[in-house]
Amino acid sequence: MKTKSFVFAAIFAVSAFFVGTAFAQESNENEVILQRTKDFYNSGNYAKAIQSINQAIDLKENQKAFPENVRLMAEAAYYDYIDSLAKEGQANGGRVNAKAFDNYILQLELHPQAASQRIFNIVESLFDSELEALQAERKQHTNGKKSAWNKINDRIEYLEKKQNELFDVVSGKIPAEKIKLELAEIEMKKMDRALKIAVLCVGVLLIIVVIILIVIVYKNYKRRKQAQMHFETSMEVISSMGKDMQENPDLAAAAAEESKKRSAASAALLGKADGELSKQIMEYFSTVEHRKQLADLQSKCFALGDKIDKYTFRQRTSRKVSELVLKVCNEAKFNHDVALVCYCASMVYDAGFLSVPKSILTASELTMTERQKIREHVHAAAEYFDFVPEQIRPIFLQAAEFHHENMDGKGYLAGLTGSNIPLIARVIRVCESYISLTSKRAYREIMDSDAAVKEMKSKAGVFYDSKIIDLLEKVI
Repeated sequence: MKTKSFVFAAIFAVSAFFVGTAFAQESNENEVILQRTKDFYNSGNYAKAIQSINQAIDLKENQKAFPENVRLMAEAAYYDYIDSLAKEGQANGGRVNAKAFDNYILQLELHPQAASQRIFNIVESLFDSELEALQAERKQHTNGKKSAWNKINDRIEYLEKKQNELFDVVSGKIPAEKIKLELAEIEMKKMDRALKIAVLCVGVLLIIVVIILIVIVYKNYKRRKQAQMHFETSMEVISSMGKDMQENPDLAAAAAEESKKRSAASAALLGKADGELSKQIMEYFSTVEHRKQLADLQSKCFALGDKIDKYTFRQRTSRKVSELVLKVCNEAKFNHDVALVCYCASMVYDAGFLSVPKSILTASELTMTERQKIREHVHAAAEYFDFVPEQIRPIFLQAAEFHHENMDGKGYLAGLTGSNIPLIARVIRVCESYISLTSKRAYREIMDSDAAVKEMKSKAGVFYDSKIIDLLEKVI
């Protein structure tokens, strides 16, 4: 029994402690608010004083016996503020500051504990004078602008509503909580409207951004398409070089001079037969150390080939040609290492185009000098092959230097015939032409595989090696 009494006593003591602590904290907070309110009030800053005392009212509003010191301080602050607004209005022609007055009425509705008869007297007189002035102003706009009349009429309706509402709140007919709920709903509607506007603005902005991106992409596409078309025209010029030289003595003379300059380099490249070069490649990769270089070689050729394609506006041409070359080499039973080197060389045989200015590659018409510059791309490739081991570099140079030679000797630049053209160059000539014929070009219609092979067979022995065409036909 004694134990139970002790427990109850302990619980009561703890509860009393917490209640007392909470009361002390609340009382202390109340004193701080009151002192701050007095400071604002004494300095004549009644608007701040009202804001401050409202906090004390909110703390005490649920108490049955509302603290008199809080009520007196609130009444004084509210009275002096409305009195100052009334005097300020008289000094400015009799019209009170509408925004300040509306806010005051709202605060008085939310904190009716501050209301008093002298406050009502001033508020009532301000309502009456403001309504009287607005009604007189409305009469002047009867035959004037409808928008001005509507604005005045809305203000009159608002003031009349607020006048009735204020006295109903103070008299207890309408609880202040109802006003708070209405304000909360208004704020929610404002937030909802603001959110919808924000979403709409973001949506419009996104649409504008998408339109801008579409325009940019479309312009880039047109620019790239035009550049690609001009490049294809340049490639068509290259393919007709032999005919140009026959018809143009000046171009033929320039080509002859260029061939003379390059004769030593060409002779060095042609110094070893295809079989000898294949043997040299096989010997090079017979060591484990050299075989490890194959992966790195392929990676660098991939990168350079992609760079060439991007520069010349030809989508994946290097990959397409090289993959076809590898298939042909495998069909021809090339040694595996030799086939891989041919594969790599056929990715980068057009590296010389990187030395030709884009303004020439994309020109709609070419001068004699510009044509000559394009012709020289076969020689310029060599400067991009520093990464290729010296022992296998000759096949890369042959691929770049002679892939425009024709079987009948009317190609360029060396004018080689038949088997005098290095095997890698003959394979690339066939594979590149097939890829070109089966791809869309600005200057002709696209062909299917059968039509492309038929077209190439019609020029076997003139442009192409017929044996390589036969190998191609088996792998496509």
